[in-house]
Amino acid sequence: MTRSLSLRSVAPFVALLGAAACSKGPQDKLQGRWVGAAVENVPPDQEARAGGWVKATSFEFKGSKLTVNLPAEEPRSGEFKVARAQGNRLTLQVSRPDGSADEAALVLADENTLAWDIGNERVVKLRRAVD
Repeated sequence: MTRSLSLRSVAPFVALLGAAACSKGPQDKLQGRWVGAAVENVPPDQEARAGGWVKATSFEFKGSKLTVNLPAEEPRSGEFKVARAQGNRLTLQVSRPDGSADEAALVLADENTLAWDIGNERVVKLRRAVD
């Protein structure tokens, strides 16, 4: 006895697969290029200088590789992993060539806005680049 599948019997399975495919993990949500947009909690006399520094800053996530571009420095790249994820708050571990690792505290405010905690209550806001 052969049994053919009707569209109606397959539809719930297809919908389940589609929902699973749309569910992105934190690493997936970071993928792409992010460019500096603003900095928070900078003394007024440093705002112009800090604003210029931020505008020349970028992150690029490709697979498990992160490349950070900071003004007046050579780009730095390393493998990264999400060490902790609590809601939209992420802690990344980024490996260095010598085997050590740096940590970065990020907040994915929404799909196009990323906040990078650089310490001293200062936050760099990055936006997803549309290339």
